[in-house]
Parts: sequence; C-alpha cells; structure tokens
Amino acid sequence: MSKTLNLTERLLERGRFLQGLGQTHDAMRLFGRLAGLRDLPAPMAEETQIRLAEMRLRQNDFAQARRHLVAALIHNPKNARYHYLLALAHDQDEQGDPRSASNHFRQSLALDPNQPRCLGEFGILCLCLGNNEEGLQALRRGVDLAPDDPDTVAKLVEGLCLAEQPEEARLALRAALFRNPKHQGFRKLWDDFQWEQLYEEQEAEREVARAALDQSDEPVMLPFKRLAPDDVPVAQVRKRIRRDAPSTPLPPHTPRPDRLPGRKHA
Repeated sequence: MSKTLNLTERLLERGRFLQGLGQTHDAMRLFGRLAGLRDLPAPMAEETQIRLAEMRLRQNDFAQARRHLVAALIHNPKNARYHYLLALAHDQDEQGDPRSASNHFRQSLALDPNQPRCLGEFGILCLCLGNNEEGLQALRRGVDLAPDDPDTVAKLVEGLCLAEQPEEARLALRAALFRNPKHQGFRKLWDDFQWEQLYEEQEAEREVARAALDQSDEPVMLPFKRLAPDDVPVAQVRKRIRRDAPSTPLPPHTPRPDRLPGRKHA
C-alpha cells in the first residue's frame, strides 16, 4: 500500500510540475493515469479531476470539462469555484445549457458572494435570458467589489449597453477613468465605447434616411448649380513628351595600363 501511495504522490507531483510549465498534453496523460487508478485517496482524486477540468476548459473541450467538474463536485459539493467553472463550461459552450449555467452561478455565489468575475458572467447571462434587473444588480455588485478591475467594469458596460442604458455606461466609464487616469485598459475601454456609440448613431441615421427614401414615391430632383464664368475649368494643354529614337550605346572606356612608361616603380 505504501508503494502505491508513493507512486500516486510522485505522479501527482509530476503532473503539477508539467501543468505549471504549460506542457498540457503530458500533464493530461499523467492525470489521466491517476484518474484511472482504483482506490485513489479522495483528496488526490478531487485534485486530479479539477486539474483535468481546468486544462479541458483551456482547450475549449467543454463536454469533457463538465464530466471532470461533476466528478470533482462529488468529492466536494460545496466548493464555490467548482460550481463557477461548471457554469462557465455550460455558458461558453454552444451545446451547453444556459439554465444549468445560471443554477451553478447561483450556487457558487450562495457559497461565496464576493466573486467579481462570477458576478460579471452571471450578470451577462441573466441579461441574455431576459432577467435585466437581476443581471444589472449582479454587474453593479461586481464593480463595487473590484472598481479598479478593467474586466469587471467592461462587463458592467457591456450589460448596460445590452439593457439599452448607454448613459449609465458612459458615467461608469468616466468614473473608472477618474480613478485610474493612466490605466491603458480603462483608456481602451473608453475609446472602444466611444467608437461603438458613434457607429450606432451613424447606423441609426442611415436607417432613417433609407426609410424616408423608401416611403417617398415622388421622383427626387437633384439640385442644379449654375457655374460662374470664373468657375468654368479651362482646358489644359496637353504636354508634349519628347521621344528620341534609339541610339547606339557608347563604347567602353579604354583600360588604363597599370604601369606607365618612363616612371620608376617600386
């Protein structure tokens, strides 16, 4: 039994080391061996499953990540982080279940309410599901917890734009820039927001112009402007281009002798 424990501990330590180096393929192979062992101690089994889930999430293999996360939750059902990751595995997957994602976000926040990232993801999901009030409340709560985090503020701005409240989004960005005037992340958020708002305004103006043009059945008369005598352009004189006939190239220069007669050379 001691030899088995020694083997599993060495495999676990080696897997941690490879995962830390970013060698995902080798780390997953080792953790896969650990997951297949029988009578693995519960703490080791839990760590093995959650590490496999993290690597699967980074590879966007959401279905396999959900399997490992469910196995990890069997060992530790009251872990807020596991519920958060399982919610992400549903939310970021086109084949995932948004309702399951919402439920696991709620369970994670019930276990640990002070999670700005979780509040941001949960708020956007609520807005997409039509729960605007709950979603905006979660997003504002996330910014209250991490007012100087660009990602958290970006989630709030995104949510306010989804809820068609651009003025509050502008005020939130101005407040963030006031607190962090030299932060490039907030400066980029402000520039992107300004560009998006300008683009939407121009698109709205184009839609109004198209609608007015479609509703008008009368022919459109273009304005005619009579030019003054001074405004009439003068015909330009065509430039003459000199075209010479081909000529024979000059002969090469006569080579100069290296030794000149009548001179002394060393």
